[in-house]
Amino acid sequence: MKTIISSLLFFAASTSLVAQKSQVQSAWRSLSDYEELRKENPQNPQIKYLNKAKEAIDKALLNEETKSLTKTHAYKMRISYAIFQYNLSEEIKRQEAAGVQDKMKRYNLAYGKTSLVEFNEANTELGIIKELDPKFIEKIQISLAKNDAASLDDEDLKFALAAQEMKQEAPNIAIGKYETKEYGISAEYFYKAAFMNSILYKELDTANFYNACVAAAKSGDSEKVIDFNKKMLDAKLGTPYNYISISNAYLAKSDTAQAMQYLKKGRDAFPSDGELLSAETDLFLVTNRQEEALRNLIQAFDKNPNNGMYCFMIGTAYDNLANPKDKSSGKDLPKPIDFETLFKSAETYYIKAIPLNANDKEFLFNSKFNLGALYNNYAIYIENKGIEKLTDLSKLQKENAAKSQEYYKKAIPYLEQALDLKPEDKDCMKALRQLYYKTDNTKMAKEMDDRLKK
Repeated sequence: MKTIISSLLFFAASTSLVAQKSQVQSAWRSLSDYEELRKENPQNPQIKYLNKAKEAIDKALLNEETKSLTKTHAYKMRISYAIFQYNLSEEIKRQEAAGVQDKMKRYNLAYGKTSLVEFNEANTELGIIKELDPKFIEKIQISLAKNDAASLDDEDLKFALAAQEMKQEAPNIAIGKYETKEYGISAEYFYKAAFMNSILYKELDTANFYNACVAAAKSGDSEKVIDFNKKMLDAKLGTPYNYISISNAYLAKSDTAQAMQYLKKGRDAFPSDGELLSAETDLFLVTNRQEEALRNLIQAFDKNPNNGMYCFMIGTAYDNLANPKDKSSGKDLPKPIDFETLFKSAETYYIKAIPLNANDKEFLFNSKFNLGALYNNYAIYIENKGIEKLTDLSKLQKENAAKSQEYYKKAIPYLEQALDLKPEDKDCMKALRQLYYKTDNTKMAKEMDDRLKK
């Protein structure tokens, strides 16, 4: 009796296993029917067979006996991708019916509008298979690398071809989403393309990684920018662009510490890159780390002695050190002990920057305006400078007044030249009006006043 019961239990278990494996078989059968009928009549694919295949494979994935089989996940990938392709072809027809004549635009719009649920399912299955059965993926990789279809059986070959098509489809989806201004989704699919390339060909897909970062930047989503650029760094494909992008994204989140950290990492990885050097220097200047900014700028200018921008920025850094201001109020702080030396250095670099920036209107204006402002600030400093000893007080006051007038007059021509470059610049007009009054040129002061009123 016990033997009979044991036999019955074994039979029941075997029947259950066969029943569950039959779901995988049913999925295969329905998928094969769909593929054969599509070959015979490409214009009228029979979606009902795909739906049957999906129903069967989803049941197989819920069962303990079949959910871990490579075959189950391989069919799920192919079925999901086939449904996506069917939906895409239907959307292309709708675009054509809507009067979109240009074929490329029609396809891009269709890629942009088609649901991505099934494509995502197929992509997920590819990742599961890679973890579940590395040897199977390795077999596919070898076949693709050697272009050797004969080494695969019929079903494995169909899997490999579907995976190849998915890899080519992902950037098309990305471009379609880019066209419809869905930049965040576009970034995800450029990344998926790079991911699939790595699975199928063991290749690091620099172009699609980079495109993912560009699309993420267009999305305006700081988190996406950070995520996709970090993925490129993790894949050992980092460029200066990635470090700068991550830094800018952290700045958008008001996280200056992380922004600075990634610029430092970038500088360590690419010590001679000019853009990273400039980005780090800008951040040093913004955060009032003038000495560090100056160190960077001098290093850059030594390598590029004809670069007027670097020369101007060195002058600005020395100027800021010579004339410090309170961060919150913007009011002048006491002059540093080495003020005279810093002033002379700022003057030297501003003067040197003018001919170097002859063909750049913006930097030429800034160089002349800043030099004029530097002289004006120096004159104010001399005029207000305290006299410690009372001996010959009158004489020293006259000397200071004369020296301040010398620098007020030195400032005027540079500010006039700056105003010629930007005739509507109000700051320049105000500075000149004040200087004309201080140097007793009331006629020019009134003329500048009239220009400001206009």
